[in-house]
Amino acid sequence: MIEPLTAATDVVVAAAGVTFAVRIVRATADRAARLVAGSLAAASLGALAGAAYHMAPSSAMWKLSAIPVGVASYLFGVAIALAYFSARGRRLAQAVLLVQLLVYAICIALSDDFVIVIADYGSVMVAILLVCLLHWSDPAARWIAAGVAISFVAAGAQISSIRIGPLNHNDIYHVIELGGFYCWYRGGRQLTARETSNYSFGGGGGVN
Repeated sequence: MIEPLTAATDVVVAAAGVTFAVRIVRATADRAARLVAGSLAAASLGALAGAAYHMAPSSAMWKLSAIPVGVASYLFGVAIALAYFSARGRRLAQAVLLVQLLVYAICIALSDDFVIVIADYGSVMVAILLVCLLHWSDPAARWIAAGVAISFVAAGAQISSIRIGPLNHNDIYHVIELGGFYCWYRGGRQLTARETSNYSFGGGGGVN
């Protein structure tokens, strides 16, 4: 079914994500912050492919829209690891995230089941939320946690049958997700990769 309004809201999400990514890159050269920018850019690519899918649905286009979502989750997870984990924790987190991304890509290649996207994205977001809650004193962590919370609300709208005027559940998901993107942008600009010699996972702070 062709859904022009859903495609349009996808394009708005993509434009917002790219804008936020560019602003982060212009504001800071920090590795963790730029990984968040990369995550937003990847999500924007997925949204653009999603817009194309909603105008001309096909299995190939769905897969093209789903893969960037996995990449976005991977980059975001690595950014959080750089900001809050010890050197060993970073290596472990990156290895786990990379394996998960590879498994995700294989599953997407073999199936068009949206549950795969939910499982991958949801698991990484839950992990990010938990880490951010443990580092609540950091403003970046608070903004990112807020973004995750908003994304969960958006996901809840997407899997529901809610409608508001001409907006269906997918359109409402996109509108709500814009708030999550903004919070991730605010958090991403403030996120910093920590010096691992003076910082370990579970600590209360670090030095740049």
